[in-house]
Amino acid sequence: MTTTAAERYGRLPTLELPSFLEFLKLKNFPLKTYPAVYQPPRLQKDTLYIYGPGWNDSWGSFDVECLQLQIYLKICNIDFDIVNSNEPDASPSGALPFLATVTGSVLHGQQIHTWISENDKARSLSGKEAEEAKAFITLANTKLKAALLYFQWLEPVNYTRVTSKAYFGHTPAPIHSILAYQKQQKTTQYLLADHDTLVREEIYSDALHALEALSIQLGDNDYFFNASEPTWVDAVVFAYLHIILGSPQANDSSITEEEKRQAKILPMQIRHYKNLVAYAKRIHKNFSL
Repeated sequence: MTTTAAERYGRLPTLELPSFLEFLKLKNFPLKTYPAVYQPPRLQKDTLYIYGPGWNDSWGSFDVECLQLQIYLKICNIDFDIVNSNEPDASPSGALPFLATVTGSVLHGQQIHTWISENDKARSLSGKEAEEAKAFITLANTKLKAALLYFQWLEPVNYTRVTSKAYFGHTPAPIHSILAYQKQQKTTQYLLADHDTLVREEIYSDALHALEALSIQLGDNDYFFNASEPTWVDAVVFAYLHIILGSPQANDSSITEEEKRQAKILPMQIRHYKNLVAYAKRIHKNFSL
């Protein structure tokens, strides 16, 4: 049988503080209540964090990966908000875009596609067409991507007048210039992984062949593979076309005619294919970018 301390040792003495030490008594505890740590407001909609705003302050991002997901979420009829974050370090992957859901999940990359499928919202092809679509997506994400990166980051006029300001214009000088230079160097190393040397004519020639293949596949149809509604392949191709065609052109007097010509090569290549231009306009109009 256990005994209490009082039973074992008797009642412990009680010390009474003198009146002049009364203030030491903890009459009210806690002594001070601090306000709760700030909690951000709960999201009302699933929210996509992107680089933005787009060209001419438009809704669509100037970044191809961001725009691909923006337009695909629209295609899938998902109601969502966007935040022009411009801060890739805010993403769990260290890159934009990422999606924050109303349930508290933070998704990026393939996780977003899985989330779309789990919510029965995916728009996809089937059978042989699905396999062929993968080939065209790869074509766009290699040849058109290389051309876009060269167009944005290695064409001197586009880099200094457009791209560096779009990605880092929200940061103060000279941080803006340092971050832009670092991004340019990373882009150069990325392109060199598939090229011995970076030659403008070769990169744009590869893009031209890709554009021709895409133009032939699209034909006179509204969407690729004559689908009744756009799918992921449409989101991918549209993003490249829209960003390149919509890129602002610098025309100040300090730019030489040769620099202007070089900065316009890629958009002019796309404009050669009338059906691709009409296609980009149609997607833009139908999904209210």
